[in-house]
Amino acid sequence: MSRKDVWAYVRYALGEVLLIVAGILLALQINNWNEERIEQKEIREYALNLSDAIDADMKMLGPVEMQIKAIMRQSEEAANYLRNRAVDEMSNAELFFLTNTTGYRPYTWNRAALEQLKASGGLRKMQNTLLVQRISDYDALAQHLDQDYQEDEGSARAIWHLVNELIDQNYPLDGLYELLLWEDGFTDSDIERRLTKFRETELFKELKNMNRSLLSQDIAKFRQLANLNRDYSENVRARPDIELPRLREFAREIQSLINDDYR
Repeated sequence: MSRKDVWAYVRYALGEVLLIVAGILLALQINNWNEERIEQKEIREYALNLSDAIDADMKMLGPVEMQIKAIMRQSEEAANYLRNRAVDEMSNAELFFLTNTTGYRPYTWNRAALEQLKASGGLRKMQNTLLVQRISDYDALAQHLDQDYQEDEGSARAIWHLVNELIDQNYPLDGLYELLLWEDGFTDSDIERRLTKFRETELFKELKNMNRSLLSQDIAKFRQLANLNRDYSENVRARPDIELPRLREFAREIQSLINDDYR
């Protein structure tokens, strides 16, 4: 075999090898494209589920926020009533109205979609870094609100413990406590009307006529109750004034970005 024939054979063999390598690389690239397409399809499904979960969260927040506002205002009114007032100037019936409810319902987040997104590694594979950041912001703030709730609940229990020491709660009226609950659907004006106009209601007049006496004459404990109510009102104010509006803003931005990227 001549040298010319050898080089022709080598060139042919190299061409065959290059074709095989190119074929393998192309197959790998196609496989990677398919895997990425499947991943992005899954991420899209998770993202759309997250948007639906955020819708449910926003509906859940409405009643919780109104309860927070109601308890905040009630605590303000209770602290104002107790401040600088002698025990013999206090009315058991009035304090009953101003302290009959403490605390608010816990948040019930719809976390399944977000947990799936995190567990699948979808957050790392999302191409929109702003969307990833806002999802993380939303998740962190929701967890922070859960921590706030635990602290607020502890403060509410401290108030209720002292209320039970000082105020006679045993009014023998059927359905009394159900009537005084802050139910879903009430508004800011409903809160103000109940807390500032309750003395004009027939229910209050009926309770007052029962002449229930306070359980204690210890002015120091009543001052403590005023302090607890004042502190509670100031502490929970950040929920409706700052934290919940910020969470809603994160929610709107997340849903807008999901609509742009995945719908």
